[in-house]
Amino acid sequence: MKAKNIFTYTFIVLGVLIAFSSCTEEFTPDLDTTYARLVVDGGITTDTAIQRITLFRSGDPLNQLPKKAVSNAIVTISDGSTILTLTENTSTPGFYETSEKVYGVPGKKYTLIIANVDIDEDGNFENYTASSYLKAINPIDSIKIISQNYSSRQKGWLINMFTRDIGGRSFYCVKAYKNNKLITDSLREYGIANNIGFEGAYYPGISVYYLNNDKSDEKVAAGDTITLELNGITEEYFNFINGCLAESRPKDPIFSGPSANVITNISPADKAMGFFKVYSIRKKTAIYKGDTSR
Repeated sequence: MKAKNIFTYTFIVLGVLIAFSSCTEEFTPDLDTTYARLVVDGGITTDTAIQRITLFRSGDPLNQLPKKAVSNAIVTISDGSTILTLTENTSTPGFYETSEKVYGVPGKKYTLIIANVDIDEDGNFENYTASSYLKAINPIDSIKIISQNYSSRQKGWLINMFTRDIGGRSFYCVKAYKNNKLITDSLREYGIANNIGFEGAYYPGISVYYLNNDKSDEKVAAGDTITLELNGITEEYFNFINGCLAESRPKDPIFSGPSANVITNISPADKAMGFFKVYSIRKKTAIYKGDTSR
């Protein structure tokens, strides 16, 4: 009887598999359309560099109407006493920039104002605004790069950081450079963290980033220069990054809730996407001397 049950179960499973494998009918989903939104990216940091805001008009999911640059906008950033007017890059439409001498000051609140744009193309200009506080962080004392093999297949290098937390509730974003080239050039590669449990404490060589040997741009050899960039970000930007990562990853379990727009700090929120980023930057560089454990 037991053997019969096993065979019966086997034939049922095979029948189901055959039924599913025979379903080859082409299916073209009918995706709903939505209205266009202003897509905003960029902000201001403590680095003395060109500060940039990019503006685009959103497209549709299938790129039948791809996003397009928004030109001739009036873009300003104010710290409450000084107003900076950004100039559109003549060779790259939609890119609005300051001079190279501009930098943000910790402790100030910065407000972005975007005017002279007509995203919904109804003939009437719209205004968009965003504000963010520039938080201070302490300098990095030093970093150390060490070889770290978690298994025969997972090999790489850890960037360990030595610094004192500034105290209070703080949020961080970590980026890495190899030989002066940015490795972490997308949200998926950012390292983000908060200081819960470490408020005001010293980080005595805490591992903050892992360079993966399987990625060609992250492979490290003796003599390579590694730079760690630590950003002091706001809680709102921390949540924005987490939201973007959550919505871009496969849903698990498979019957999870539907995707939703990530919360922005651009107002009006129902007509805009993206984030106005304001943060401090600290960097520290070290030269990898090879695996000294051997």
